[in-house]
Amino acid sequence: MRTKLDAVSGAAVLVTVLAFSATAPLTAYAAAPAFALAFGRNALGLLTLGPAFLLARRREVHRVFSGERGLVRREQRRAVLFGLGAGTALAVHFATFMTGAQLTSVAMATGLVATQPVWQALIATAQGRRPSRAAWTGLAVSVAGAVVASGADLGTGARAVTGDVLALAGAVALAAYTALSEEARPDVSTPMYSVLCFSVCTVEMLVLCLVTGTSPVTFTAQAWYALLGLLLLPQLLGLFSLNFALGRAPATAVSVLLLLEAPVAALVAWVWLGQLPTGAAWPGLALIMLGVAVVVVGDARRAPAAPELPGHAGAGLHTLLQHPILAAAPADDVYDGIWRDARLGRIAEAEHAIRRSENHAVRLHGAKSAEATHWIEVRAHVAHLTGDGRLAVHLWLSAARFHADPPRRDTARMRGCLERAFTEWRLLRDDGAVRELGPALRQMYASHPHDPREGRRWVGGVREIDARLAAHGAAPVPHE
Repeated sequence: MRTKLDAVSGAAVLVTVLAFSATAPLTAYAAAPAFALAFGRNALGLLTLGPAFLLARRREVHRVFSGERGLVRREQRRAVLFGLGAGTALAVHFATFMTGAQLTSVAMATGLVATQPVWQALIATAQGRRPSRAAWTGLAVSVAGAVVASGADLGTGARAVTGDVLALAGAVALAAYTALSEEARPDVSTPMYSVLCFSVCTVEMLVLCLVTGTSPVTFTAQAWYALLGLLLLPQLLGLFSLNFALGRAPATAVSVLLLLEAPVAALVAWVWLGQLPTGAAWPGLALIMLGVAVVVVGDARRAPAAPELPGHAGAGLHTLLQHPILAAAPADDVYDGIWRDARLGRIAEAEHAIRRSENHAVRLHGAKSAEATHWIEVRAHVAHLTGDGRLAVHLWLSAARFHADPPRRDTARMRGCLERAFTEWRLLRDDGAVRELGPALRQMYASHPHDPREGRRWVGGVREIDARLAAHGAAPVPHE
């Protein structure tokens, strides 16, 4: 990834801003129920992208839901559960923001939903992370701006104030979506996760339409034009150009430029719809944008980017549904912090650092890359340091399975992970863990190639597994 915003990246960000800025004006123009518009937008997006994504990842879908990947099943199910929660948060975001955009001015709705990074910082605080002083300063400035801007709407009636509250709720829901996605993304591929979130959001918006008595498909011609615009501009063009820019430029620079969405949306609404917020609201909107910029830039400065690996300068479209405000890359001394936290028993802190680094590797290189799998190995080391042998064996076997899968098969690393799993398994004192993990360990030993020079030791390992399983009362493992 480049460290500066070049002309091509700048053009991509400009396209992204223009595409995203169309959301609120199109929603206001449609003059149709917001719930129906949200359902139609997501349903069309799912029908457009879903079949191609599922076809490209059909093996992964089958493995996750059939249980073939028993070694990593718990991790994948964890990702699916987080994905269900993220899809729900996305549905809440669409329902609240799109309703708010029809009740208040486009400028107010877009400005208030742009406070998402502020709420993201608060969620991080609730998770035990300590935001920087800049984040707290930006939070205070943004809150003050929201109070000023919303206070200006008090004179225009309850309708506008309700719209402001709903837009703010949309920002909170978007922050929750991003936090849940950060937890889930290392364990499943982007296409599968994207389809999962789109599907959950679409189904829930349909249920919301039915519960409220809103027709989900009955639109005027004007509404259909708006729905088509929502699909083509923010749903497809906006996300594609955003991810292209994130593959070439720093996320912080992209995020700050994306704050232009609010004034551009206000300009579009003024030219197209003749709509402007009250004059007293502008200072509040300016404070909101300033506060969000302080949060984004402050967090980025607090966590310097990790060094770029050679050969991956073109890494790109790995965050199809990820919000523009991305977690910063891990710091250079991330390993020192992980080992220190693990030795001191601060498991949550160590796991957070690993997850953050794993997310970064997934974004740059893909979920099945050696760079992403490396962080499974780091987690296995942490499990060993904290005395959780059962988890360490699980993780080493998971890493071995990833290294054994084509197209990036690495037999040497697979054997290394498998031998570490065997060593850890031999130290287990829990009969249940021995019986649970032994068959999977033996199956991998017996089915994967080994160095002919180590043939006797490899076969001896299989015999030792059989003997220990028999000693612990496990049923004999069938020989292949």
